[in-house]
Amino acid sequence: MEGKKTAEKSGRGMGRAINDYRFYILIVVMMFLGIFARNFFSAFNMKGIFDSTVLYALLGLGFTTCMIAGHMDLSVGAMANMGAVLVMGMHTLSGHGWFFSICVAVAAGLVVGFINGILVCKGKIHSFITTLGMQFVLRGAMYMYCGGAEIGDKGDYAFADFLNMRLGFLPLSPKVIFVLLFVIVVAFLMRNTRWGRNIYLIGGNEESAWLAGIKRDGMTVSVFTLSGFSCAIGGAIFAICQSSALPNLGEKGVSPLLVALAATIIGGTATTGGKGSVWNTYASVYGLMVMSNVLTSLSGKYEVQILMNGLVLAACVVYETITNYFRSKRVGERVVLLEELAKNGAA
Repeated sequence: MEGKKTAEKSGRGMGRAINDYRFYILIVVMMFLGIFARNFFSAFNMKGIFDSTVLYALLGLGFTTCMIAGHMDLSVGAMANMGAVLVMGMHTLSGHGWFFSICVAVAAGLVVGFINGILVCKGKIHSFITTLGMQFVLRGAMYMYCGGAEIGDKGDYAFADFLNMRLGFLPLSPKVIFVLLFVIVVAFLMRNTRWGRNIYLIGGNEESAWLAGIKRDGMTVSVFTLSGFSCAIGGAIFAICQSSALPNLGEKGVSPLLVALAATIIGGTATTGGKGSVWNTYASVYGLMVMSNVLTSLSGKYEVQILMNGLVLAACVVYETITNYFRSKRVGERVVLLEELAKNGAA
């Protein structure tokens, strides 16, 4: 009997470990498959993978913080597109410097994120509907701003070259370092400050947070505002490095919103809120980019990348659903819980 219990415990422990570190498992498996891909481990290719994480990591950060708080921000892709179009528009069309152009894009992201938070808190509109509507509003506004045409750089490539350059022997660039530092700072704030802990509490149990005296509306507005900032600066960096911006970012190929959503779920963020980590989301983004690179190298087909992104996301959702079901089933069968219930009934 004891041996059976020990086996069950070890099985549950292994299942929990797989569930908690599935994004690292994805990276390891893809790295192994990379052995069979041509030039996969070259410094040039490694730098390309890290560079490809920049936009998705910043979108995933915004999406994750909102989901931890119990909400969804479906406008992350549209806000990134807004940041990209505005930074190039201010620089190319209006003739402003990069600093001012980035400030305008970031300010717009902060305003849009703030409006999303106000509509959710004060307007009592579900975040799914609010941000879905904001997505279409921003998309239409950006088409009107640039007339549906691409906005290119006017020949000032020095800043883009700086953001894209390789740092010594490392397969990293300044934009990747910036994103890493930003993710680390937000991860620290989420885990080690009252603000971060309150967000976890609100997402886990909104009623308990209210009873504890936490200002739910202020916390909710703050996470949506952070999401707007993160997405706008991500879009701005992406546009500067590409030296162009289009009003239809993500409408063809893999949608940045879907990548952010997949990375958030794979990283272990609970769809019901109260659980998650922005660092895990970043690791998941890297894992997805490694997977895309390996599969594209092996198959030579871009559509395989889209298919695998969907399959990995579906597998994680199904696995989490099954583990939650068996976890709740085990909790209901615990003798200690039954005794506690009987004791409370007798009292």
